[in-house]
Amino acid sequence: MLKRTVITVGLGFMGGWFATLFSLPLAWMLGSLFMVMGLSLMGVKTGVDKRVHRTAIALLGLFIGSRIQADELVGLVLWYPSVLAMLVYMGLMLIGGFWIFNRASVGRMNAIFCSYPGSMNSALVLAERANGDLRWIAISHSLRLVTVVSGAAFVASFFVDDVALASSPSALALVDILPLLLAPLCWWLARLLRIPLPEFLGPMAAGAIIANLGFDYSLPTGVVLAAFLVLGASVGSRFSGTQWSQVVSMGRYGITFALFALVVAALMAWLVSSFTQLAFVAVLLALIPGGVGEMAVIAMVMGIDPVYVVSHHILRLLLLIFMTPLMLRIVNQPLK
Repeated sequence: MLKRTVITVGLGFMGGWFATLFSLPLAWMLGSLFMVMGLSLMGVKTGVDKRVHRTAIALLGLFIGSRIQADELVGLVLWYPSVLAMLVYMGLMLIGGFWIFNRASVGRMNAIFCSYPGSMNSALVLAERANGDLRWIAISHSLRLVTVVSGAAFVASFFVDDVALASSPSALALVDILPLLLAPLCWWLARLLRIPLPEFLGPMAAGAIIANLGFDYSLPTGVVLAAFLVLGASVGSRFSGTQWSQVVSMGRYGITFALFALVVAALMAWLVSSFTQLAFVAVLLALIPGGVGEMAVIAMVMGIDPVYVVSHHILRLLLLIFMTPLMLRIVNQPLK
């Protein structure tokens, strides 16, 4: 797996470098994603070791956490309009997605998991426990993830002229080593406490704690870009071993669901922003079913509070996990 990971990340590097030539938004993540995805569909065996992927997620969590200030959390009480919108949006995604994927003749239970608005990993884990068909679920979520992340980055390109990482290009200083040592500890502690996405939320908490203790630190630009690169390559490699016929067969439903998710999220975000002081793009990133890490990164580079975006995604994840047994009973397929 190590050799395949090195090859995949190398291919992603080529895609990221090519994307920088055209000044594309989030070039190292999206360039890597599309390069690896394209080659995977052409038959190239790709894959990123889960430990490498989770390390990249941890670094991004640490990076985002370093920009969280405690006084920003006071705004939690002001976010209830978008939280309510998120609940309505989640219901619309589950109902609409179930209808879309049920037409694909994948089975009622598989249709439920295909229509999960976000959290591909959780959907696959729960589907495996329920004896679902992981092939169709993985393809639908991969297409949704690629479409949503690309769409969010495309929208971001209209609002920002350049991505400012605000990180240091120099080598690691002594103060930079502290969070790198604390991040694995918080990762382990989050796993021990069974917190969702421990590899992301644990290091993010570590970064936030250190930042609010008054330490002024930043990760080197190269480390952050490497995390972007690995993240994009990992998403793209999810199509490894997938035949074009499978993508064509399931793709129209997966892309339809992804576009449905983007359009409904945009309408909901427009409604919330029209009647509150919450920004349209902030609400949009909080609603659309992309990965937590990806959406938080896009929010961060756009100058949007990542805590706002992450909190909505985590709440939705927890609700989906607790609602799964009930949803399976509703479609007459009890969880085994």
